[in-house]
Amino acid sequence: MLDTGTWERAAKFRLEQSEVVTCYVRNDHLGLGIPYEHDGISRHYEPDFIVRLINGVHLILEIKGFELDQVHAKHAAAKRWVSAVNNWGKLKKWDFLVCRDPQRLGQELNKLVASQT
Repeated sequence: MLDTGTWERAAKFRLEQSEVVTCYVRNDHLGLGIPYEHDGISRHYEPDFIVRLINGVHLILEIKGFELDQVHAKHAAAKRWVSAVNNWGKLKKWDFLVCRDPQRLGQELNKLVASQT
């Protein structure tokens, strides 16, 4: 099993170094929980980070090195949440990104911002 603390520390370093990130916060006790269902049980998913990009987009960022069935349900719920919030239109634009390699996070963020302009 991977040390998610180490992966998240590496992600923080990449977020700090990125030229496309204006600010970010660890989603810890912030109240951003996304409801989802897995195996018939209602649950809440708390993404790892909330990031604001230079283009004004708010990004839900998940750091994942491995995926279980439940992870797929969480990510699908996050994508539905982003779609609903963007459709509502009152909380600016949001996006969702799963980073499977923190060393490539800067490149992934650059690519994401470039695709949104």
